[in-house]
This record gives sequence, structure tokens and C-alpha cells, in this order.
Amino acid sequence: MKSILVFCFTLLTALMLEAITFPEELIWFRPEWVLLVILYWVIALPLKVGVGFAWFFGLLVDLLQGGIIGQHSLTYVIIAYTCAVFYKRLRMYKPWQQGFFIGILVSINQLIDFWIDYYFGNAEPTLYIFIPAVITGLLWPWSFVILRSIRRIYAIR
Repeated sequence: MKSILVFCFTLLTALMLEAITFPEELIWFRPEWVLLVILYWVIALPLKVGVGFAWFFGLLVDLLQGGIIGQHSLTYVIIAYTCAVFYKRLRMYKPWQQGFFIGILVSINQLIDFWIDYYFGNAEPTLYIFIPAVITGLLWPWSFVILRSIRRIYAIR
């Protein structure tokens, strides 16, 4: 029960960070907070956290951002599944090396999001869509340290 509460608290914090409004000029520099936290928990506790949680919190992000319902759920499920498949390999790397892989996963997320938005006429082609992936990959080592210390403080296994 304690592990579910801590997990939900960290994701609700990520949802609040996702809700922060950015100026129009800086919108491309917003990291994918919710996906970052989901990927941490998938790597840390792959038997407890998986695609079901990714799907649910993807729906919450869709509702928060007012986009197409199911768009983030689809991308989060694909990315969480990919991360769950490779979690043993990811654990062997240092956090900065994991950040590179996380950046690639978030790039895939951004690309799928762009395809869906472009299909519905809500986006124009630009390479700026990959900036959040770079920012999220760079934030990974610090997020990893913070979330790991939270997990150790509350003895979540």
C-alpha cells in the first residue's frame, strides 16, 4: 500500500509540473515530466509498474492538456513497454548513460505524438519536436537520484 501511495505521489507531482504554463517562445523546452517518472518506476519496479500505469497516467495527461483522448496513453504504453523489455540492460548503465537511452525513447514518444497531431491537422513539420527529448534526457540523472532516494527512504521494493 505504501508503495502505491509513493508512486502516485511522485506521478501527481509530475502532473503538476506538466501543468505549469510556459511562455509561447519556450514551449519547446518543456520536459516530459510524467513520462520521465513513469520510466523511472518501470526500470526500478518492472513487476509492479508497467503499461497499465502508463496508460492511466497518459489519459490524465490527455485530460490535463486538452488534447486528443488516448494520444498520450498510446505513446506512453509503447515507451513503457519498450523500457520494460530493456530494463535489465538499463540497470547496468550509469544514470548519464541511461539518460541517452531515455532521450531516444522520449524522441520516439515525440515523433508518435507529432504524427498523431499532424494527421488531425494540429501540427506543422518542425525539428523542434525533439527538443523536449533532449531536455528530458539531460534531466534524467537528477531525476533518477531524487526518485531513487525517495524509493530508498520509504523502502519500496
